[in-house]
Order: sequence, then structure tokens, then C-alpha cells
Amino acid sequence: METYTIAEGNHFSFPRLFKFTFQPREIAWKVIFNEDCNYVLRTETGEVSVDQKDWNKLCGSFFSLLSTRNDTAMIGWRYNIEEDLIELAPYYHVSGSRDMFPPLLSVKRGKLVEVRLYVDWDEKTYRWTLTSEEVTQEHEMKFSHNWKLSGFINFYFGGNMPAPQQVSVQMEVEVVE
Repeated sequence: METYTIAEGNHFSFPRLFKFTFQPREIAWKVIFNEDCNYVLRTETGEVSVDQKDWNKLCGSFFSLLSTRNDTAMIGWRYNIEEDLIELAPYYHVSGSRDMFPPLLSVKRGKLVEVRLYVDWDEKTYRWTLTSEEVTQEHEMKFSHNWKLSGFINFYFGGNMPAPQQVSVQMEVEVVE
């Protein structure tokens, strides 16, 4: 597995993954959140910021080569301070809207998470499955685009605030055809 790191004060992870695929039907990610993913966003007075609830981007696929904010299926992640867990949720940009959903799965740092995106081109449906420690959750979302070329969404911090400390994951991605 490759380690992807976002440095303190930044949004983007390194190394960057520039990979494209044509009409993917299934993309699989194996992910381990490292111990440094226990970030806390604070206000100038030291209180926990409302931005703590913002979603970061773990992985996903975009289908509009002009923008990763159009025709995109992603998994968002954030650190839940009270539970000391990483929350994962489906996150989409479909037909010009931004569609976010409640957490689908919560995981401990250091544990393997298997993330799969299934794209049904006939039914025009994205389906996510998230599996960790024998628990699997699924989510579906309709899409309307006809784009066939797809690029990968990189590990990213934000919302509107940059990473308050280094955060990193171990990840590998595979197009399953």
C-alpha cells in the first residue's frame, strides 16, 4: 500500500495519483487511516470549530474532465472527536448539485477499510459498499451524465480549512473489470 500524506496547512495529498479509466464498472480501494488522522480544528479562542464536521475527501471518481465538482462520486471522511472514530459517508456532485449524506460507516484508525464503487451504466446508478471488520454498508445514487472517461479523486483535506496537522492514509486502488 502507498502512503498518502497531507502536510500541516495544506489540502492536497502527496504523492498525487493521476489515473484515468474508460467506463469503469467497479473500482476498489483498500484504506488504512493512520494514527495522525485524529485532527482537531480549533477556533482562534481554542474551542472546537464547527468546521470539525466538514467532510474531507477520501477517494472517488470524477467523470467531467473539466471539473472534479461535476459528475463525481466520492467518499467523504472526518474525525469524530467524541467517538474517536473516522466517519465515512457518500458524497456526490450530480447534475450540478452537491449531495452529502449522513455517515455510513465509522472505523478505528489502523483498521482496514474496503471501499468499492460500482457503476451501473445501464441503470445510471453509482453504488458504494464500505466494509470494515465484517460490517458492510451500501449507498446508491442515480446519475445523469454520459461521460465514459473517469479520473480518480485524491485523498484531500477540506472543507474550507487546511489540515491542522499532518494526516495520512495507506491506500491502494484497483480497477476491477
